Parts: sequence; C-alpha cells; structure tokens
Amino acid sequence: MNIGEVITVLEAEFPDVTVSKLRFLEAEGLVRPARSASGYRRYEDDDVARITRALRLQRDRHLPLKVIAGMLDDAEPIDTDGSGDVPAFRERVGRRGRTAEGGALAGSVSVSRAELAVMVGLDEDTVAELERLGLVRGRDAGSSTVYDDESVLVGRVAACFVGHGFDVRHLRMYLVAAQREAGLLEQVVGPVSGSGDGAHGRSLAEARQLVDELTDAGSALHELLVRRELGTVGR
Repeated sequence: MNIGEVITVLEAEFPDVTVSKLRFLEAEGLVRPARSASGYRRYEDDDVARITRALRLQRDRHLPLKVIAGMLDDAEPIDTDGSGDVPAFRERVGRRGRTAEGGALAGSVSVSRAELAVMVGLDEDTVAELERLGLVRGRDAGSSTVYDDESVLVGRVAACFVGHGFDVRHLRMYLVAAQREAGLLEQVVGPVSGSGDGAHGRSLAEARQLVDELTDAGSALHELLVRRELGTVGR
C-alpha cells in the first residue's frame, strides 16, 4: 500500500490520522516502510498492524513514543487472533461506514452488550446509557440483542469523549444534529430509483456520491465553525 491507502485503512479507527503523523512515526523509528524504485513508501500488512498498535497504545495508554517503540519490538503478537478487534477495521473500512468495495459496513460484527463494552473500553452501564440516548442501536436476534460494526465505531468515538471527562448525555447533541442534517439531505438527494435508470429518481450510486460530497462538506463546515468559536485554542 502507498501512504494514502494506509490512511484509508486507519481513518475508521483513527479519524485524525494524517500523512504527517505517519511520517513522524517513521522518523521516530516506530515503522520502517520499504521504498519503491522511484522512492515512494510501500507499506505491507505488518507495517499497518504495527502502526495500528502504536496508535492504540498512544491513545489508550498515553505512553511516550520511546516506550511504544520498545513494546513494538517485543515478540508479543499484534492482534493476530482478532480478540478485542473489529474485523471491519482490518478490512479497510473507510470513515463513511462502507467497505473499500462499497458494501455496507453493518453486519460483519455481531456482539452482545457486554462484548461491545469490552471492545470499546467502556463499562456496560455506559453502553446501556448510549443505547438509551439513541447513539447505539441493537437489533433482536432471537431472545438476545446484538450490536454490529456501527455500534462498535460509535462506542469507540464515545469512549474518546468519556476519556476526556465528557458525560455521555452531552453526546446526544450530535445525534440530534445528525437527524436534522439527514432530514435536510433527504430533501436534496431526492428519491432513489431501484432500477438505477434515473427515470424516477437518482440511482443508488448517484445518491451515495451526493451524500458523500454533502456530508464531507458538512463535516468540514462543522469543524471550521467549532474551531472559530473556540478562538485561538481551536486554531
């Protein structure tokens, strides 16, 4: 993979990862990508696994890079059994909640609430509160309730806020804003034609492309306005 493809792999779990961040990890000796004949960085799966572990240790355990570098060089395996990980992350899922092939994200993980809590690093009561607030949604599976990849992604983002002292109740404002935005976008996107011929509406591919463009624009506008309101500290 080239460096841009690595960003695509990582951004579902680490939305703030950048090319500069990867180059910094390389400069610090945490990853050593090969170089093509023309000098471009080429990353193997082992390199991406190493970067993923480094970013998790930095995020979850707040360890200095020198300590992380030593841990990466230990013989300890890096999530080879899949425990505590989400298959969707290993399958190059982008931040839009679809696989690289364009399929739906939801469905490749099916876990209980207790398992979800362990995977995202929250206690079960907090996950239950996220569900009560509507941020996490389970589905019935016989007599049980199970949660999919989307719930794991939401849980991990929520865990970031909780780790910085936020009360999960404050996260509901993001759901309310998303519901309002979705209602507005539905009016712009218009009906989706099942046949894809565009005679009575947009094809699914056209609708997705438009949603991608508008949600990207909305995310950028949201970030710009939040940083502006925070003043110097946000810039």
